[in-house]
Amino acid sequence: MKPLCIVTPWFGKDLKGGAEQQAWQVATRLAAQGHAVEVLTTCCRSFLDNWTSNYYRPGVRQEQGVKVRRFRVNRRNEEAFARVNSLMLNLPSSVLKPQVNPVNPEDSLIFASENINSAKLLNFLKRNKDQYHAFLFLPYLYGPVLNGLPIVADRAFLQPCLHDEVYAYLPEVTNIFHLARGLLFISEGEAQLATQLYGPGITHKSSVAGAGIEAGSSFDESLTHVGGFSVKQERFVLCLGRRDSGKNTDLLVKAFAHFKQENPASDLKLVLAGPGNRSYSGLALDLIDLGLVEEKEKELLLANCLALFQPSQNESYSRVIMEAWFYKRPVAAHRNCLATAIAVEKAQGGWLAETELEWSELFDKVDQIGEEQLTKYGIKGQAYAEENAAWDKIIQRYEIALNLTERAVTSPLQLKPKKLKEIHQLLPNLAYGDAISNHAIEIRNYLRQCGYRSEIFVRYLDQKVAHEATVFSPKYLDNQAGLIYHHSIGSELTEYAIAHSGPKCLVYHNITPAEFFLPYRPDVAKLLEDGRTELRQLAQHFPVSVGDSTFNVEELLEVGFAESEVLPIIVNPKKWDTPPDAALMRQLQDGKTNLLFVGRIAPNKRQNDLIEAFAHYLTFDQEARLILLGGYGLTDPYYFHLINLIDKLNLANHVLLPGLVTEAQLLAYYRTAHVFWSMSEHEGFCVPLVEAMWFDTPILAYKSSAVPETLGSAGLIFNSKNDLVQVAALAKLLVKDKELKSNVIKAQRQRRNDFLTELGHGKLDNLILKMENVSV
Repeated sequence: MKPLCIVTPWFGKDLKGGAEQQAWQVATRLAAQGHAVEVLTTCCRSFLDNWTSNYYRPGVRQEQGVKVRRFRVNRRNEEAFARVNSLMLNLPSSVLKPQVNPVNPEDSLIFASENINSAKLLNFLKRNKDQYHAFLFLPYLYGPVLNGLPIVADRAFLQPCLHDEVYAYLPEVTNIFHLARGLLFISEGEAQLATQLYGPGITHKSSVAGAGIEAGSSFDESLTHVGGFSVKQERFVLCLGRRDSGKNTDLLVKAFAHFKQENPASDLKLVLAGPGNRSYSGLALDLIDLGLVEEKEKELLLANCLALFQPSQNESYSRVIMEAWFYKRPVAAHRNCLATAIAVEKAQGGWLAETELEWSELFDKVDQIGEEQLTKYGIKGQAYAEENAAWDKIIQRYEIALNLTERAVTSPLQLKPKKLKEIHQLLPNLAYGDAISNHAIEIRNYLRQCGYRSEIFVRYLDQKVAHEATVFSPKYLDNQAGLIYHHSIGSELTEYAIAHSGPKCLVYHNITPAEFFLPYRPDVAKLLEDGRTELRQLAQHFPVSVGDSTFNVEELLEVGFAESEVLPIIVNPKKWDTPPDAALMRQLQDGKTNLLFVGRIAPNKRQNDLIEAFAHYLTFDQEARLILLGGYGLTDPYYFHLINLIDKLNLANHVLLPGLVTEAQLLAYYRTAHVFWSMSEHEGFCVPLVEAMWFDTPILAYKSSAVPETLGSAGLIFNSKNDLVQVAALAKLLVKDKELKSNVIKAQRQRRNDFLTELGHGKLDNLILKMENVSV
């Protein structure tokens, strides 16, 4: 196998930063496993050195089994970079909005181009990219990564070491997250932060590889003091890491001072240890600031503290938390830091705090609860650390993520001999953004992946997706080929589907009851009635059938199909691995509450009920907008009914009907929605419900047709529309009640996995095997 190439701005065993240590450990440990590893880096010594200084000679050398290639750094406009960097660092956090450039395009470009950079390194990448198996770039915010990853994007893996900081919002950073073939995170919290910033489109290529620690390697039992501090004789809480306001050291010190004021008789001490430019000594009684300590002194402090307090909000991982757990010490972390908070919650190895008062109360808790209870927390943390911070397990994850080990083919269709050579699909129309159309495309792609010839034939073809299908002609369809027929409305294609003599399967997407359309579109109502009539005819000619929900399967059995099963619609977040519309993202993040419904403008969707309920919602929240996203005809009577209703209720400034939108615009609407609100009275499946789950948009939906089945235990369902004020109040709760919203989103994250590609492909395997067993 070709070598793995790691690209990082600095590289060396003795570098102290978390990303620098991660690069060294991953490179040397993979090399120790027998993998060929090369590192491309600059001649600059470290982050702390001048970025135009070439400390090392350029060239190649071996370092602990790793081939290291160093390249000279560029000259740079340090003044321009410093200006932009200062501007960004002084921006308040309130202006940072996902997918919105916090500075102007010229300044974000200056950040990327006047960063540490090496033209020689980039040229080497261009010339030699085919010599490597894969590329691992880390961390996310420096020139060799921002400018190097796009050169080899098809084989590039990004380990961002991401923080919720201004740099993460730059478009140049967004670009590499979407371009990368894979994303490797060192904590679950870091992965969640990345999804919040860059959307669910990155989840399909994301994995938590982790970061290891080597606790105990420098432990010296004979040590008893660090400086003048008698470690083994004192009761103390430890704060380990960089000492400055950016890491919330100031907050912790104030909280400890408050604790000491409230508990003057307590002998508990707070010990600070780590690098920093100022001393905190004297700011509180019993506060010990040791400054930077040696590794063996750090181990001594970890082994003897009552607990470790990690108040930083800005971490992608916290090695000191894992190190404390290895010593069976409990940990406190900041509630708003995803990386540390999720670890503490999952491990049940300590506590979370946010405000000064909460941190003060935690000092009191540690002071009071006793060694036995503290150790119980520590033991739980130790179990978590052994699973998530042990290098042998972590390196295995890297081998899998970077494709350094062989993977078995899992689909039986890719392994077995095929009776059928081609399986095609037939449906009335293929339209841009349509759920049935997207389902057909997903099935076609999988069939091709499994080795079948496969096309989509339609009666009507939207020009936006003209490359995906062919307008049907009987001459295109071999009678011996397999056929999948999608039925959802009356169509002249039904007679061709019935006449087809080869193996075939019906996929039923449900037919909207005609009475919904009769007052507005009698012509559509007639097509729907024809569709139901045809469904009974199809039952006699299709030995294999599926519905995309149990709701639909029950109807198939009712009209005479011998047997049927559920083939759920696949909702693959991979399709969203692209930036949303930037202008729309800025516009929709203006402080207003965005209430969203996605679905064609149609009477069964009951957008009229939603508009009326929204009028009541405005009495709770005047800064809100209702967005009804979906296609409509400008002469459609139901559309005119909605416009008249909006005018009647004086809602013209609060309701948007954007019509059909681009994929980038759809992403922006989903990314900025506060609630997905459905009043629909007839759905055969309702794909937008699952889409909303992927965007962590809490769902409020009327209990009708297939909606409860699609939601499962997710979302918030109401049973009646009799009291629209009460329904509007539920919407307000979902927006304002943090605990309710969190619980709803947690359930949605579980439910959305039931519609992933892997499960859908497994169901497709069974369906196609059934078709192959039907006699031709």
